[in-house]
Amino acid sequence: MSEYQIVKFRAIDRPLSDEQLQFMDRQSSRAEFTKWEFKVEYHYSSFRGDIDGMLRNGYDIFLNYSNYGYREIRMRLPNGLPFAKSVWSKYISVKGFTWTPDKTGKAGILAIAPYLDEAYDQVWAFDDYLDASAKLREMLIAGDLRALYALWMCGAISSGDEDDAVMEPPVPHGLGEFSSEAAELFYFFEADPLLVDAAATGIPMFNALGSQGDSVKAWFTTITDSRRVAIIQRLLSEDPVGLKAELLSEIRDSQQAPSWPVKPPTRTVALLRQMCESLRQKEDEKEKKQAAAKAKRDADNAEKQRQARMVEIKSAPDSWLKKASKLVEKRGTDNYREAASILADLRDALGGEQGNQIARKHAAHLAQKYPTLNLLKSS
Repeated sequence: MSEYQIVKFRAIDRPLSDEQLQFMDRQSSRAEFTKWEFKVEYHYSSFRGDIDGMLRNGYDIFLNYSNYGYREIRMRLPNGLPFAKSVWSKYISVKGFTWTPDKTGKAGILAIAPYLDEAYDQVWAFDDYLDASAKLREMLIAGDLRALYALWMCGAISSGDEDDAVMEPPVPHGLGEFSSEAAELFYFFEADPLLVDAAATGIPMFNALGSQGDSVKAWFTTITDSRRVAIIQRLLSEDPVGLKAELLSEIRDSQQAPSWPVKPPTRTVALLRQMCESLRQKEDEKEKKQAAAKAKRDADNAEKQRQARMVEIKSAPDSWLKKASKLVEKRGTDNYREAASILADLRDALGGEQGNQIARKHAAHLAQKYPTLNLLKSS
């Protein structure tokens, strides 16, 4: 298997300017990029561009995947991590889960790059993983602590033999209502999304939407009439997608992150893994029962259809023999199998020696007529 690496960036808050695009053009001679996306693939080399520089100069999220085990997500948060450093500092400065603040201002870059031992399962849904990253970034900007906990879990899966000693962070309330869309990112890091369900066990609910209120309405009341007119004029003359992204970013910046209730940490990563495995076993058993029930329904329906066809065959066997011959004339393995199925049903429909003789005689006739069609004979 040859080496393969893909690097993707995406702009979320606003499109890149011409000056920013010039900066991106200097990062790779092979990349395909626009004001919203950047993509480059490698088979015998790797990306050497300034990743953090690109995130500070226009793009908002970054994905790096290789088929030899390396996977990374980075996202830039313009207002920093909206949580107390005293609570999260020791959880966000570990291998595989790091926060790099800008030299000035509140912004910074959150990186999730766990060491994945023997992570060679290939994945291709990169846009889905970028969508999940964008969702988690949006949650973080809104002050949703569940997103930070989930990203910590993605980074903590590399702890290996130290699982017994690694404690979870404070557990945010409402974890049981965590977005399944955001949980898609767990697949990228070869982690089980049921880890979130395991961690949510015993955690109180929390109405996040009710706590945040209508941020758009609150922002709208703060702007002047002239600003509203200007926004409408821009909407009619500029890129509406870019304007929407810009306004959503401004709305998020204008809101104060809510204080998110948490439950003190009591569990290790090892325990969370055990809880997840237990949930996975139950889920697998449930899926097996559902699959078995579906297989039985399908088999019952197939038998009903077969019985109905046998009634038709019994009433007009010659027409079905002709149908089998026409299928063979069309060629193809599926047609051969269908022709053989018709002869088998005809044998059973007519029954006894008569049915057996008619079916075998026609099968011999087809084999003699098409002596080189080995797949037909096999069928």
